[in-house]
Amino acid sequence: MNQTPANIIYGVDDVPPFSALFFLALQHAILALVFIVYPLMLVTEANGTQFDAEAIVTVSILAMAFGTFIQSLGRKGIGSGFLGVTITSAIYLPVSILAVHTGGLGLAFGMTMLGGIFSLLFSRFLKYLRPLFPAEVCGVGVMMLGVSMVGLSVTRVTGLHDHNAVDPKAIAVAFITLALMVALSIWPKVHIRLYSAVIGLVCGYGAALWAGIIDVKIFNGVMESGVLALPVISIPQWSFQWALIIPFGMTALVSSLDCFACIITCEKINQSEWVRPDMKPICGGLLADGISTLFAGAFGTLGTCVSSAHIALSSATGATSRRVGQWSALLLLAMAFVPPLTKLLTHIPAPVIGAVMLFASAFLITSGMELIVSRMLDTRRIFMIGCSIIVGIVSIQLSDLFKQLPPAVYSIAGSPFALASVCAILLNLLFKIGTARNASLSVPPQFSSVSNILSFFEKSGASWGARRQVMQKAENAVNELLETMVTMQLVDGFIEIQLHCNEQYIDVILLYSGLPFSSSSSIPLPEQILDDEKQLQYLSVALIRQYADRVIIDKQKEKERISLRFEQ
Repeated sequence: MNQTPANIIYGVDDVPPFSALFFLALQHAILALVFIVYPLMLVTEANGTQFDAEAIVTVSILAMAFGTFIQSLGRKGIGSGFLGVTITSAIYLPVSILAVHTGGLGLAFGMTMLGGIFSLLFSRFLKYLRPLFPAEVCGVGVMMLGVSMVGLSVTRVTGLHDHNAVDPKAIAVAFITLALMVALSIWPKVHIRLYSAVIGLVCGYGAALWAGIIDVKIFNGVMESGVLALPVISIPQWSFQWALIIPFGMTALVSSLDCFACIITCEKINQSEWVRPDMKPICGGLLADGISTLFAGAFGTLGTCVSSAHIALSSATGATSRRVGQWSALLLLAMAFVPPLTKLLTHIPAPVIGAVMLFASAFLITSGMELIVSRMLDTRRIFMIGCSIIVGIVSIQLSDLFKQLPPAVYSIAGSPFALASVCAILLNLLFKIGTARNASLSVPPQFSSVSNILSFFEKSGASWGARRQVMQKAENAVNELLETMVTMQLVDGFIEIQLHCNEQYIDVILLYSGLPFSSSSSIPLPEQILDDEKQLQYLSVALIRQYADRVIIDKQKEKERISLRFEQ
């Protein structure tokens, strides 16, 4: 049974009290509205009208609410069941701009619908593609998600987002916001850290008003549409072009990889002893992501994806309950009917946005690093990880050069996360060539053989990328067996140790000639061991069962066999 980590106050299955639930959901809803900037950029590229801008904002809010609800609900195979807030994704922006320049907003939305269909198909075949995504590959993706946010956040924190020079006021506002969020996440011993993000956002907004970063004129037209109004929705005139199928298909794949990495992060922060990706919620999450993107294209906005920033926020605040996601969806839906609130929230100043992005990127980078180092690494895997991260950083450093590439290529090459992830997948496949999944070693029944066995396990585990903790259990179990065999003088000749590894488990088989290894389901008492030396073997098997998930003692032809299985 999965155990909730100590730093999580409300786990995925917990139901927070209403007062906490409302404010937790509110800060997620507010943060989600920040990402409406991406569909607004698309309207700008299309030279759209004010009506187009209002329509795409409303549809974006509805798409985020719909996607967040089905993602967090996790019913009947649709949705991951984690707190996964859905946002309009920047991943779809480059190819959508290409479509807008080619055939207008209708073409962009029609092709986005196809992108959603591609994601749906990918979710159905993901379980067969699991060997492509070992923990270290996913770790590279999660880490680069965080790294890719740093540049965007720094330009907003320093004021370079809107000006060509550093703005001290912007830095001051960002510092106040980030300092409050970090301080309230670390030091308070009460549940105030649950609201660290919303407190930081509100104080940052107030500091921006005081510093004059926000023009007070934006409040003049806030009430012109009334307090309540029906959402402005205009079904677009969809169109499609064969030439854009490949770019949108590749973008859908990258978006699915992004969603894949996000849901793995959700699994990891909700399980104190995370072992491997659980494919059922991941496949459900990708299916919900595809449905949400299909919805977004049908009603007229960018494709959507699970937000890594919100996952980092849930980890930092210690509230990962799926109920928070469901209430965030309801609040987003309500905001679509409140024009004044929507307008105020969509004017969150850039320095505040940058501080929130820095806050989130710190958690993503460290989470990716933890995923990577959870596996044993040999030279092949070290180069795979290092080269992939380097390629992602190159994408950041040479961003101006990459913008000159064809839009279809830039949609991949321009994203550090996408480029590093694709590189990690390809290098992982390449470096698997020549790597056997089986290994064997023969050792004499002597205590001095322990060092040889240790080196054998370390070398084999590193070449397979096995979990470090699992290999240590295997080493301890085999050492316990060897000590008992030597002490009891059970072996005639050499002991053959065979290893087999796959994505699910590691099998260790010991073959030897000599006396059989006796076992018992009960643990012997100390006085029993003194009276009968065979009880020592029973004790040894009892200790081994603490390490191995399965222990079988039988004969193979003329040799005694001890088979141990360790789940990865």
